[in-house]
Amino acid sequence: MSDLQEALARGNHNGAKEKPEVFKKLGIKDVDYGFALPVPLAKLPKIPGICLAPVNIAPQNTIDEHGNIIAKDRLTHDQSFKFGSGTSVNSRTKEESLLPCVFGQALRRHILQIVATRLKYPDANILAVKFDIKSAYRRMHIAFETALRSTLQFEEEEIAVIMLRLTFGGKACPSEWGAASEILCDLTNALLNDPSWDPEELYNPQSDDLPEPASPMEGVELGQARELAIEVPVSDVGSTDVYIDDLFGFAADLPGTDNVRRLERACLLILHALARPKHPNEPIPRHPMASEDKFKAEAGATELKMVLGWLCDYRRLIVSLPHNKFVAWTNELQAIIDSKKAEAKQLEQNIGRLIHVAQILPEIYHFLNRLRCLFERAKKRGKPIAVKDDCLADCRLLQLYIQRAHEGISMNSLVPQKPSIVYRSDSCPHGLGGYSSNGRAWRWYVPEELLYRATNNLLEHVASIITVWIDVIEGTLQPEDCILSMTDSSTSEGWHKKTNFKTDPVEADCDFDPEEAEVRTEICRQFAELCVKNKLVHHVQWFAGKQNDVSDALSRDDDRSDEELTHLLYSHCPEQMPQHFEIAPLPQEILSWVTWLLQRLCVKEQLREKRSRTEIGRSDGGSPMPSPSVSPTTFGSTTSTEPTASKSSAHSQLPFDKAAFLDRLMTPWLNRLSEVPYHMLHRPLGLTTSQTQQETMMESL
Repeated sequence: MSDLQEALARGNHNGAKEKPEVFKKLGIKDVDYGFALPVPLAKLPKIPGICLAPVNIAPQNTIDEHGNIIAKDRLTHDQSFKFGSGTSVNSRTKEESLLPCVFGQALRRHILQIVATRLKYPDANILAVKFDIKSAYRRMHIAFETALRSTLQFEEEEIAVIMLRLTFGGKACPSEWGAASEILCDLTNALLNDPSWDPEELYNPQSDDLPEPASPMEGVELGQARELAIEVPVSDVGSTDVYIDDLFGFAADLPGTDNVRRLERACLLILHALARPKHPNEPIPRHPMASEDKFKAEAGATELKMVLGWLCDYRRLIVSLPHNKFVAWTNELQAIIDSKKAEAKQLEQNIGRLIHVAQILPEIYHFLNRLRCLFERAKKRGKPIAVKDDCLADCRLLQLYIQRAHEGISMNSLVPQKPSIVYRSDSCPHGLGGYSSNGRAWRWYVPEELLYRATNNLLEHVASIITVWIDVIEGTLQPEDCILSMTDSSTSEGWHKKTNFKTDPVEADCDFDPEEAEVRTEICRQFAELCVKNKLVHHVQWFAGKQNDVSDALSRDDDRSDEELTHLLYSHCPEQMPQHFEIAPLPQEILSWVTWLLQRLCVKEQLREKRSRTEIGRSDGGSPMPSPSVSPTTFGSTTSTEPTASKSSAHSQLPFDKAAFLDRLMTPWLNRLSEVPYHMLHRPLGLTTSQTQQETMMESL
């Protein structure tokens, strides 16, 4: 009861207080449509189990029937707000009893199906539809005990409203609604695959209002799909997916079929079937399940469709961020950069937008850590906070990601496709080396004056970046190329995926090293900028060091010429060697960059180790051994020598199968891909007749 009294005294959040007329209008609408029950505010203390949550008004955008963007206000319930008891409605939710939500991967699954369909039918036009479920959360009524805990107040009117429907802010609500929406989607897919269904005889009356399918875009070539790394079941009649209240699908317009018409009518029929029939004398106003406001603008089958805030081009296989979002979001980040300060609300809004972009460019998550920390500090302080140089650098990089999303990203880049080039690299305290599956190899030995400044983990990470950077400089890589970096350092693998270090002493641990933290961050930003500007799709995978003999030798064996080392590697590690293996010097741009990085670090005595070289081709007396041996894991000491500038000579080999060689190199990555949860790549229902698969089938391992 003390929480109730405190909630009554506190009132709602400022957003609701500042827009009293909008707040009142939204509340009346819920009551008019039977989604809420009004009671006198003074009677609340007499209702057992009643709970009040402060509400707010969230600004949103929607579209009208012509597709124009219009502003919209939404009533949100802060059911995570804690009063004097220290608990909230959401904190008391039994999460273990909720059904898991799978809609978070809906867009990725949709795009994967599109690419797989184009791969199977390279000359077919693909058309998409999208239906918005009208008042989705409002249509699902909740148990009375739950409704009592979803009450809000209108202070001036002295009225309380018990919400009889799912709220925007309840922890259990996405799961509760997902239980219905996922069934809706699976029924639609089942109907599409039922040959006995005639869409001309059994259909939703709303189907008559659908616009005719759009004609193919003239003069625009069909984008082609690339080879996938996983097996994807393709439905010849099309498929649908769902994200909360958005039901969307596609079909290939194959000759001799009515796939597109069936797709349109299947979605509408299932929406109609799941809704309660409307009585002619219905006392409460009710709308059709398929939103009439957006029907004409979104529902018709086209090759260009806005899906979950992304403009999807099903002809060219491109996904892009709409222009209005690109301009607004870029300007918001620029405002922070220019002022060098930000409020908590401003940071929260920008982080939310960047998470949206990360649906398509997940590399963004790597650079959100410092902004999140800044947001938490600004929230505690309650006033604008200074934005330091490291966060400003992140903001500039994030602007590049937003621009990249606006320019358009190939759908091939968003699915598990087979990499066209595999890179391997390694390092030791005295040198770095690596090579590509095309045969471009390199090695560099740290000059005496720069030794013992960087940890081996840092050198491993630098080596993995250099190997890719070489191909960028030499023009080997093309936009949208998919590449795989393989490293035997799990730390370097982690740094490619996330930032688990901080550059601000206030946020760092007790063993904070500001110089090394800044260098690590600089390296990550450099590689991110390299990938985003060259439109590369980059994956990284750890593998065992015992399988990395070639890179290990490149980083250690400074006492051998390029020709001698190449001959030994072909003799002792043939399964790791590409057909045309050629060791060449590093480009000057990379040499200058690595030198600059190391010069910023101080010598650390604890990093001092003796130089060691590999045992490949060595006997105890120093003469070549007749068979290869495993490289040692300890380091030794010999003065570093510069690599020769001459390129290694070609080595004669048996017939070479490049595809098989690539598959062999990327086996650890393919194995990891097979462990991806099934629902992330395929709809968990509707495709199996037995228990849902937990892992993904691979094309080849």
